[in-house]
Amino acid sequence: MRIFLLSTLILLFGITIKAQDRHFSQFYSAPIYLNPALTGNYDGGFRIGLNYRDQWRGTLDNPFVSYSGFVDLKMKARLSAAQKDYAAVGAIFFADQVSAVDFNTNNMSFTGALHKSLDINNKQYLSIGFQFGISSRNVNYEKLNFADQFNGVDGFTENTNELLPANNFSFGDLSTGLHYSIRIKKHASLYAGLALHHILQPAISFYEKPTEEIYLQRKFTLYGGSELPISTSTSLNPRIFVMKQGEHLEMTGGANFRTLVNDYSGVAVHFGGWLRTNRSITGPVNPDAVILLAGFEYNRILFGVSYDINLGSLSKSRGRQAFEFSLGYLGETEEDGIVCPKF
Repeated sequence: MRIFLLSTLILLFGITIKAQDRHFSQFYSAPIYLNPALTGNYDGGFRIGLNYRDQWRGTLDNPFVSYSGFVDLKMKARLSAAQKDYAAVGAIFFADQVSAVDFNTNNMSFTGALHKSLDINNKQYLSIGFQFGISSRNVNYEKLNFADQFNGVDGFTENTNELLPANNFSFGDLSTGLHYSIRIKKHASLYAGLALHHILQPAISFYEKPTEEIYLQRKFTLYGGSELPISTSTSLNPRIFVMKQGEHLEMTGGANFRTLVNDYSGVAVHFGGWLRTNRSITGPVNPDAVILLAGFEYNRILFGVSYDINLGSLSKSRGRQAFEFSLGYLGETEEDGIVCPKF
């Protein structure tokens, strides 16, 4: 029965409704996925990162899994003799898997960004970025069950008369974004950004000639945050994240603390929490989940783990929760460079 229900869900997803993107609770640990303008937005020469999200383990025999990996490289751009400007390039791979029915989405994107200093002290930066990618989707029909396969007794053992299209297709995608940051003091900063994904609203149906137009809706992302020093070793990092895609609206707000344990070896710990709300197609804005975060930082290596506590209609099901892990490495660290939001 679970397979049958998931089969129906996947077919609806691919044929009769407009799609909504997956997301990471640790949205700042997937910066290129969040906003192309964040390519090269860090204090250093290069950056490597990995993200993994595991959702609904326990409720489903095979949980929903999302993961990504990215790399970006920053270099000096001689736009002004008196200011430090930077250019950056990067690449990101993203995959989303519904293992129970082998429904997979894969994306490979390439990004570029320019970071322009707005003052001679290089305390303010305006960044613009662009991203182009190729996505593919495929489904394993052997794991799908249809109503005409039911034998009337104990299972879906008959042959189906469904006229099924090719089980995979690909499409191109284009995104852009802006990011602004200002360093108020050595350890105090503000930043904000916005991004527009799926500019061309690519068609996403498995059918070459679907009965209705199926496309990936444009996604608008708006975020802001700051780093506020509380003491010589502890800082507060509040931030807010808003995403709108079609009639879906998601808002996340909260903060995390960073405490420096050992300045010489670069050891620091992070902990915090956020509240995520969303609005479905027909309903009002409701609380969706509380997100708890813990992180560890050592010598330019950053590891984070988060846990989503669901507040929705299925909150009584322990399997509805989600785990997420992130791992990043920052090379050739510089001081007093571009503001780099973490987690």
